[in-house]
Amino acid sequence: MQQLQALQATHIRGFMRLSALAAICALVDLLLFMVLTQIGVDPMKAHVLSFISSGFLSGIYIVTRASDWIDIPTNDLSRSQQLAIFLTLRILTLGLRGGIVFATLTGFNLPVPVVGIFAACATAAMNLLGDRLFVWPVISLEKRWQLAAVGAIVYLLALRLVFLGFSDLVPEETYYWNYAQHLDIGYLDHPPMVAWLIWAGTALFGDNAFGVRVGAYLCWLLTAAFSFGLARNLFDKTTAMACVLLVSVVPFYFSTGFLMMPDAPLTAAWAATLYFLERALFGEKPSAWYGAGLSLGMGLLSKYTIVLLGPPALLLVLIDPKSRHWLGRKEPYLGAALSLLLFSPVIYWNATHEWMSFAFQGSRRVGEAFQFTLPSLIVSVVVLLTPTGLVAAAASLMANFTSVRSREAGRKALFITLSTLIPLGVFVAFSLFHENKPNWTGPLWLAILPSIAFVLVGAAGAEPFWGRRLRRAWIPTIGIAMVVYALLFHYVVLGFPGIGYIHNIRTLPVAWSEFGEAVGAVEAEVEKSSAAPVVLIGTDKYFLASEMAFYARQAQSPRSRSVGQSAVGGNSLMYDVWYPAKTLRGNTAVLVSLKRGELQQEDIAGYFLRLGDIQERVVRKNGAVVGSFYYRVGYGLGGCEGDVATCAPPSRS
Repeated sequence: MQQLQALQATHIRGFMRLSALAAICALVDLLLFMVLTQIGVDPMKAHVLSFISSGFLSGIYIVTRASDWIDIPTNDLSRSQQLAIFLTLRILTLGLRGGIVFATLTGFNLPVPVVGIFAACATAAMNLLGDRLFVWPVISLEKRWQLAAVGAIVYLLALRLVFLGFSDLVPEETYYWNYAQHLDIGYLDHPPMVAWLIWAGTALFGDNAFGVRVGAYLCWLLTAAFSFGLARNLFDKTTAMACVLLVSVVPFYFSTGFLMMPDAPLTAAWAATLYFLERALFGEKPSAWYGAGLSLGMGLLSKYTIVLLGPPALLLVLIDPKSRHWLGRKEPYLGAALSLLLFSPVIYWNATHEWMSFAFQGSRRVGEAFQFTLPSLIVSVVVLLTPTGLVAAAASLMANFTSVRSREAGRKALFITLSTLIPLGVFVAFSLFHENKPNWTGPLWLAILPSIAFVLVGAAGAEPFWGRRLRRAWIPTIGIAMVVYALLFHYVVLGFPGIGYIHNIRTLPVAWSEFGEAVGAVEAEVEKSSAAPVVLIGTDKYFLASEMAFYARQAQSPRSRSVGQSAVGGNSLMYDVWYPAKTLRGNTAVLVSLKRGELQQEDIAGYFLRLGDIQERVVRKNGAVVGSFYYRVGYGLGGCEGDVATCAPPSRS
């Protein structure tokens, strides 16, 4: 009893000293932040400098023997392990704190001193919690892993939420935002779900980046929930929690919870379809077939590739004696009919638009020139899953393939194997002859993810030869991924003192809003001297057109019209449908490019009565040069000026 009381007293004393250290660091943080902002340093840079200074102060207690003053026994952690955990936690705190500082300054317009106080207090609280649990822990290793898993999930949710509305939209997102401005039941290159989600998000939260992306964030929550349910049903709750951790940290699934692209609703629908198929086939729930049909239909409204889940389910029913009875039940057929009913608007749209979307995603790709892209497919999987994730997926597939012969685990192993290998086999076969896209395989790994999680938690039955090695590999993989996400978000939105941006606007989404503002200013200048309507034409396929459509209209020229390059003989996907070349004749056009050479092409002049000189405009972010763009003004688009009805097609030499 006396020993227990002495240990408790030691823990309390250690916590009090740790709290005192956190308070001192917070005070240093706040004072330095206030001094730096008072002498004119940008608050975004000041918060980094003050954070590093206060972090250096607390780091001294680990690097030196002064940390013994904390007086908390950490028998299972070496000094180097403490330092590694300390640095990781500080970087994660910096990333989240940067989002908080930016949000409070720009989103809520709080005074700088208030922001400094809030940031210092929030930082001290996060540091104290992390240090108490992981740097100077007093709980068992098992509980620490459980807390670390939950903490990682919560942290990554918070990190994305904080930056959701402040990171510039990437070109694909602004392209799909244009979908929502032309709301329909079908589009050339994708089904309409992404447009519907963006329309709903912007209607609820405003026509801004947060409104565009909130649908992706909610889709990730659905993906996590169905992945948890699938892993719990296949294995247990501990494995299910590890599966959610993987969905949180693996790059592809992390990105689907932030970027508003068709992959976001597709991944949620994919996870839901797997969950309901498992409930129908192994839980013997007849109503689950309706859930599977609903999920499959929603997936078809998101992206056509979810149809690849149909063959594995059908094959399993055919070859598994216990599942074969479903062939004589109505539920699977009604579920399939439900998915077809949900997908019918897209079929109707294609039927009334010369089947353009089906042709674009089907016969057009098959008819492309021969390309052997299997190596790039493998590289893309490494990027989507991380190297550790790819090795874990391969090992888990082999283990499941071996387990197929087992009477107890064989059926579920067959479900996992077929649901992974059949879609993967289609993409591998396609890559032998055609170009593949890096994101295509992302959703299919959801089927094998519970098996990977099963090995991660060290559950009984995991292969001892490779299971322990994979568990050890996942620890740094998860930590590195989280650190990369934190630093990347901070760099893209706030930058770092002394570190400039790459002088290429397209490299990272760091200055698209500034680019749009600069283009908007050019457009406003041209409008003052032009009697004809002014349109913006980007010289690439759709990147520039989409970014200008979103950001230029939010700058000086809210009437901005970005119309794609069909009017000058190019191809801009749906812009060609929204803005046919014949409707733009007589307009004045501002041609915009990131490369001067694209505006020097001789055939451009043939589309205008007269063409101005090439001009360059520098783009800056927080005072630093990020890049530049080039533009030239063309008058009399289509070979005429004024009334479109009197314009004749352009004559070209």
